[in-house]
Amino acid sequence: MKFAAVTAIAVLGSTAAAQAQSMVAPVVTNQMYQPISSTWDGFYLGAQGSLVATKTHEIGGVVGVEQLFGDIGGSAGVFAGYRYQLHDWFVLGIDAEVNNVATEYLWNAVNYGAIKWDAAVRATLGYPVAPNVLAYGTVGYSWAHFDLSPGYGNAAANYTAGGIQLGLGVDMMVTQNIMARLNATWTHYGVNTVPVPGGGTSEPSDVVVRAGLGWKF
Repeated sequence: MKFAAVTAIAVLGSTAAAQAQSMVAPVVTNQMYQPISSTWDGFYLGAQGSLVATKTHEIGGVVGVEQLFGDIGGSAGVFAGYRYQLHDWFVLGIDAEVNNVATEYLWNAVNYGAIKWDAAVRATLGYPVAPNVLAYGTVGYSWAHFDLSPGYGNAAANYTAGGIQLGLGVDMMVTQNIMARLNATWTHYGVNTVPVPGGGTSEPSDVVVRAGLGWKF
């Protein structure tokens, strides 16, 4: 009888000890911790095509007096950037691009000038609207090269101007590495003096809609 009692107490003691041990939180070591990487963290690089709606406020040249010209052209270029996801709803980044632009300002059906290239650097702030879709806003600075030589009798009326750029966009991860993008920006290049003797002023701006494909590293 005593032996049975001792055996029962030993079994109950072992069971209680096992239950107590199971209630202790597991110890987490550095080797056990595996961070989850963000969908948007890292560098990316891609190519894009754009629709460029531009206008310019001109005084001088062959027009003599104040005129407003407009054009809808296109561009092709490359973009690159880096993003870092600070939180589930907060993605910071920097984005840059350079494009070859094809536009033509017309005055009385004659070419007055064109944008030849543009480039931009901008900061981005994004919100993941889905696990693979990022909506974002941008603010940055853009440079463009303008050739108004036809409007100044083929004189070397070329200049490069810069201005503030604002935009909105959506990027989507099609696969783990392939990214599709669609965005739009507005840029104002300020009032610029055309660098020729007796040159007037030029005040261009544009709205650009881009579509592109990129590779995320």
